Amino acid sequence: EPRVSSSLSAMPEAMDVEAAPASSPSAAADDGGPGTPPEDPTKTFKADLKSAVTLIERATSTRETRFAMNALRLQGSLRKISRSKPGVGKACLAASISSSFGASHPLRATLLTMLAGVEGDAVAPAEDAAMDVGEAEKKKALLPEIEVFQSVLVLLLLIDTKALNEAVNCSVLLLDRLTNFNRRTLDVFAEKVYFYASWAYERAGMLDRIRSSLLAAQRTACLHHNTPCQATLLNLLLRNYQHYKLYDQADKLLAKSNFPEQASTGQLARFLYYNGRIKALQLEYSEAHRCLLNAQRKAPQSSALGFRLAAFKLGAIVQLLLGEIPDRAIFRAPASRAAMRPYLKLVQAVRLGDLSAFRSAMEAHAPTFLADGNSTLVVRLRQNVIRAGLRNISLAYSRIYLSDAAAKLCLDHPEDMESIAAKAIRDGVIDATLDHAAAILISKEGHDAYGTLEPQAAFHKRITFCLNLHNDAVKAMSYPPDAHKGELPDADTIKVRQREEQELAQSLAEEDEADF
Repeated sequence: EPRVSSSLSAMPEAMDVEAAPASSPSAAADDGGPGTPPEDPTKTFKADLKSAVTLIERATSTRETRFAMNALRLQGSLRKISRSKPGVGKACLAASISSSFGASHPLRATLLTMLAGVEGDAVAPAEDAAMDVGEAEKKKALLPEIEVFQSVLVLLLLIDTKALNEAVNCSVLLLDRLTNFNRRTLDVFAEKVYFYASWAYERAGMLDRIRSSLLAAQRTACLHHNTPCQATLLNLLLRNYQHYKLYDQADKLLAKSNFPEQASTGQLARFLYYNGRIKALQLEYSEAHRCLLNAQRKAPQSSALGFRLAAFKLGAIVQLLLGEIPDRAIFRAPASRAAMRPYLKLVQAVRLGDLSAFRSAMEAHAPTFLADGNSTLVVRLRQNVIRAGLRNISLAYSRIYLSDAAAKLCLDHPEDMESIAAKAIRDGVIDATLDHAAAILISKEGHDAYGTLEPQAAFHKRITFCLNLHNDAVKAMSYPPDAHKGELPDADTIKVRQREEQELAQSLAEEDEADF
């Protein structure tokens, strides 16, 4: 399901990749041998949906989040079937909603009408595939968790079939429906509603219209201590602001919000990425590099290719702005080689200090940088290219005329060479002096790096990383509540043990006396 895309708008879909668990019926069907006939997609969809409903009922009765997470993992296999065969998803979901949703349910008629408008050949369910998901609900009220889960499947089907107007209308209904519930067992499912609703609005080109609803939901989630929704809504708001280049509002939101520590790793990776982008645009490159590096480490390594590419691209530009050269491995990986080629051209131009190569790369790949949202940061690299070229000239020549240096740098305005060299000397980029009368740049002899504080700073950076990694590992260690209490013996056991120890001591003493 992950798709290679250089556009930032492809990230939500890439980050939503969830592999079907090995215990799911669809996974069991795929494990058959080469001679095994292919499983009927209608039966597979029905079995996965029934398993998900069972897990949701168990999660609601036991209040165990792991059952709800297993049900959400099955959502990936259900979506995969409905994307490849929309008719199967349409028929199965319509049958499930008809049987499980009551006749007076406020969403029943609307969801069925939306499903009827989905493009796709109608698929008749198999004889034994009559949707019995709602058999248990006929005897009892429909759980809100099951209602939201099936409604999200309908929303995903509308998005995947590009019925964007219907998807937006479905999102409005789901957001209004969530305001009627206040159940902690519904939190993980409400998180999916907010995520896919925002995605539907973004695909329809009206992302700004959902911003007020997301802000209201964020306030409610903070008051209810709803950790999953807090993390998701904060990331959605940051994405919403950055989509319209409202970076000041995004920075104010970050200043007044706290990201929950118990949030999932995927949401933490998103938060670090958005935070890194904001810091980079605010010229805080060191903090931006730290956030983007952590986002790359927290992101899934076997999926979410779109997100990892976006993080690699932005991270490479930030490293260049810091005066560093990115790791060559991210440009050589088979999955990212083609998408990272424009940024490799930038790295080569900055490393060599070749201003003409930098101009050629910018002109050739300007649409790519614009689509990635990195064109503003790429323009800033021009000064770094000039500094790198000037550093190479200073190392190669002990004395050089400013006019010759400007020619080697291919400056548009050679008369600016003196001010550029003076600024580079003041900033410590080169160790040289200027002879203003003769218009000559005089380089000084190089100094030993081990006589400076650079090695100490490098070791300090490594030690800080190791300490942070240790602290994160300690925080990630979890133990069952009150597990230590079961190991404590009661008073009777202590008395029996003391009596046995006394008898053993007496017997040993008697043996010693007998030996003497």
